[in-house]
Amino acid sequence: MNRRELIKIGGAALAGASLPSPAKNAASRKSVVVVGAGISGLCCAYELTRRGHDVTVFEASGRPGGHVRTLHDPFADGLYADIGAEHFYYPGYTQYWRYLHEFALTAVPYPRRDNLVRFLNGERFTEQDLQRPSLLSKLGFNQPETDFLAHHAWPELPFLYLGKYVDQVQDETNPFVPGLLQFDQVTVADLLKRCGASAAAIQFFGSSEPALQMIWGAAIKKLRGTDFSTKKLLRLKGGNQLITDAFAARLGQKVHLGCPVTAIKHGPSGATVSYREFGQECKRDADYLVSCISLVMLRQLHVTPSWPPAKNFVIQEMPYYTRTRVVFQSRTRFWKTDGVSPNWLPPDPRLNELWSIADEVNTPRGILLGGAQAGVTASQALSAFVKLYPGKSANIEQAIVHDWSREPWAGMCERIPYRLGDLARFWPEVTRPVGRIHFAGAYAAQMNWGQEAALESANRVAEEIDRA
Repeated sequence: MNRRELIKIGGAALAGASLPSPAKNAASRKSVVVVGAGISGLCCAYELTRRGHDVTVFEASGRPGGHVRTLHDPFADGLYADIGAEHFYYPGYTQYWRYLHEFALTAVPYPRRDNLVRFLNGERFTEQDLQRPSLLSKLGFNQPETDFLAHHAWPELPFLYLGKYVDQVQDETNPFVPGLLQFDQVTVADLLKRCGASAAAIQFFGSSEPALQMIWGAAIKKLRGTDFSTKKLLRLKGGNQLITDAFAARLGQKVHLGCPVTAIKHGPSGATVSYREFGQECKRDADYLVSCISLVMLRQLHVTPSWPPAKNFVIQEMPYYTRTRVVFQSRTRFWKTDGVSPNWLPPDPRLNELWSIADEVNTPRGILLGGAQAGVTASQALSAFVKLYPGKSANIEQAIVHDWSREPWAGMCERIPYRLGDLARFWPEVTRPVGRIHFAGAYAAQMNWGQEAALESANRVAEEIDRA
């Protein structure tokens, strides 16, 4: 993907994005408190502010951005690593591209899924390996699956069987299509088995995720014109935190850092938040409140009156995952010397993914970025790498980890699939306000993963409040 293609993509995204309505006059100005200065909170506050509303953002931690975070220290030579939000793409990330252009940020290709190496049954396989009929047959795939994988990416195999169901979802906001509802009670593994998949297909792709939720997620991507596991990924040159920094800079003193909210009281005319600032207990009244924190954190706040039962279920039961981000700095980009792809999906909980970043920085040094289970140490991750790396030139200078589970305010990453049969209890309840309290975040949009979901939910809430 070259610069001309990036400009073309960006122009198309900008043309298709909806722009905000003109600012309101003083008589219709509303006061709004936004709880949380992650990407959704910053975006929502920004959109409400430029519509003319009076906005205050309370962030418990000492920095804005939440899970959009780029580390520069302690790396040498201007290197950096995105330890939170990783990438974006087009089509599918329309709102993100609009802000990218508005803030004059630069997108660069991010080939972290190119030449991906997988570890199956303890063996290492390249993409080319996993398209060879003889090997696929040896692994236990049947003939239709072998024929399919010879011409499709490995992650697409489930849709040899599930594609007919994906095509039945025509509205990305409505997964409850007659004939598909039963599949929220069925795991992906069980549905693949029903459809005649091989034991190998069930072993490698048969998750315990409810089948309808997988079908819905794939349908959203297809309706937006992108692949289920697209390789056309991008990131921001200099680090993805540049986008949240841009929002925060434009909001200025509207963002109050180090101000954890401790309680919410709400009623027909507005809401009152209790919070701590500089060690003092404070309160702030507002016409509207927007919760942009994870529901794990929202559970811990005292709320009066209590949430209605349907909303309380969503808040109490929303499932999330957390993780450790692993970063290796090396003296050289040794994987290039060895001719080894740095893009891995190993099965080791001490290092379960790997790729390179900051390749555009002019230095012989390199950065490898990966993931691990919560609680993994830097030495454990490095030991796993040494065990798995097949080349001879590895020269890692330092290994560090960022364990999100130890973050006091932002410990949760994205949500994971709901339990079997629970989709109708979560969707679309996650998007509905309670009186004058609204909800935004990556969990509160139909494409509920990534920065785009957070931005879409933020824009939805800003529009709802503006029109009220």
